[in-house]
Amino acid sequence: MLAAGALLLATPSCKKGENDPFLSLSSRKARVAGEWDVTGYTFTSTNTESNGDSQSSNKTMSGDVITSTYSDFDQSSGTTTTSTSTTTLNDGSYTFEKDGTYKATWNTTTVSVQTQDWFGVTYTYTYTTVSTWSESGNWSFVGKVKDEYKNKERIVVNTTSTSSSNQTTTVETNSANSTVVTTNGDLNASTNTYHSGEMQATFEIDQLKGKEMILKMMESDSGTNSVTPYGGSTTTSADDVYTSDLTITLTIVK
Repeated sequence: MLAAGALLLATPSCKKGENDPFLSLSSRKARVAGEWDVTGYTFTSTNTESNGDSQSSNKTMSGDVITSTYSDFDQSSGTTTTSTSTTTLNDGSYTFEKDGTYKATWNTTTVSVQTQDWFGVTYTYTYTTVSTWSESGNWSFVGKVKDEYKNKERIVVNTTSTSSSNQTTTVETNSANSTVVTTNGDLNASTNTYHSGEMQATFEIDQLKGKEMILKMMESDSGTNSVTPYGGSTTTSADDVYTSDLTITLTIVK
């Protein structure tokens, strides 16, 4: 009887996100609150400029390694330049507190390789960058947007402080005489503070069930630039379009 009474007194939380459970006995805030590890990450973006140039980026995470590919198309020459890099996520975590505060950590090691042929000699440059990033601030749910988002389907994070550092080590090899040169770059570090609301981001909670939460952020920007000569009647215009899609999968730690 006591158990049945507790169930009757509990306030169920209904489905909000597209992949949420249909019903949960825990409040939505209680399910968001906790320590989470980043276990999935995907990002895609495309940018098309009015002159025909375009850039695209793709990042996917497998295990703790994020592979990035960047492509740049030059309309005037008809050439495409592509570069790739791999980033090991040493520590990626988010902590959401019930009091409305949060903190996040993103520590990585990125390795990228470039080659250059010079009079029959191949020079290979391997860049290893160790970076740390942490931020803290406050978080809250976003209310309903008619016909687009339900109440508490999104959260907004307001960053009030950040701390970061990075250092790059370059290793150069020479195919002619196997010369190896190692150069350690400067250690760059910074800390910043912000007013609440100055630095913010809004995420859609696509899934919040069990020990997993999936956050999404989508962007779609477009604009038209036009020029009408003074005293003339002919107007020329061009469109710029940018789209991006970010998905972060979090797994509860405690």
